[in-house]
Amino acid sequence: MTAAELKRRCENRNFDRIVVVVRDIFAEMAELQRVWKVSPGLVWSSSDATTPLRGPEGTPLRYDERCAAWFYANTELCIIQPGEGDTVYRRFLDRFGEGICCVRERVSPTEYEAQTKRFAALGLRPVQTLEQGEEMALWLDLTAELGILYQMTAGGAAYEPAAGRLPERISQVNISTPDLQKTVETLASLLEIGPWEVGRQCNAVVSNPAFRVNGELRETEFSFLLGILVCGNIEWEVIMPEKGPLVYNDFIARRGIGFHHVLMEIPQAKWAQRLAQYASDGIAMACKGTLGPADWCYMDTEKELKFYTELRTDAVMEKLPDGYVQYFYPAN
Repeated sequence: MTAAELKRRCENRNFDRIVVVVRDIFAEMAELQRVWKVSPGLVWSSSDATTPLRGPEGTPLRYDERCAAWFYANTELCIIQPGEGDTVYRRFLDRFGEGICCVRERVSPTEYEAQTKRFAALGLRPVQTLEQGEEMALWLDLTAELGILYQMTAGGAAYEPAAGRLPERISQVNISTPDLQKTVETLASLLEIGPWEVGRQCNAVVSNPAFRVNGELRETEFSFLLGILVCGNIEWEVIMPEKGPLVYNDFIARRGIGFHHVLMEIPQAKWAQRLAQYASDGIAMACKGTLGPADWCYMDTEKELKFYTELRTDAVMEKLPDGYVQYFYPAN
């Protein structure tokens, strides 16, 4: 696809669920309530008796899992603790450990049929499927290519919580990678996510940077490449570390490419209060900086939540700093 075709393709897409896989759902729920200050989420159990999944050969899966969810303004954060059964989430947990593992995209039945055929033509075979009434779903194992799982669903009514949605947005999901160019090419070809604006964050373009070294924040030399775009209801980001004590290094060394963090956008007026709240809860700031008018930081919530939390102020970025943009992919 050309850049213009990818841009049109990404305008109205709906990534309505981000899945975090864990070993202890109740511990995860407690930490989410403590760290993110959310009320108890929706909790349920799923099994072959309630949700009839099928494996890659079409054979019924015997399984059970516990689930919990919080519904933000634009998407759902879903926590899954796999139990018995050879599900895609059980295999991910056994191989990579706890963390963000999957995004779900909701499409129309017509789009579902078209994309299923396109995936088949690319040699992408679903590793798990669901057909229940009007609802259809498939899961792709893209761990070899991107370190992630992808779910596509269509038909049936999207669940809308009776209590409504939380006002905050999970504005971004991040993939950290040792090879940015290969990753954005793969996302564009397999999932038709693009075009990508690739920039470099470094001391020359970021004001007041600081990174936690030996227990304290200090300014140091750093550099990382960053590819970004808004794809429907959420921002996708790809980061490749280059230099410095960056939070992505240990993640990539430990498990390779994959989902590293999500970003919460905070109103500027509440920024100081939110940071003070994290500090009072004993959550350390791993790094921080200012790009143009926007402040950003990473809170080290990996121990508590199994992923990092990035915060960013809601300042409007009218002009990026000189030297930030490196190139666009695809260029045309």
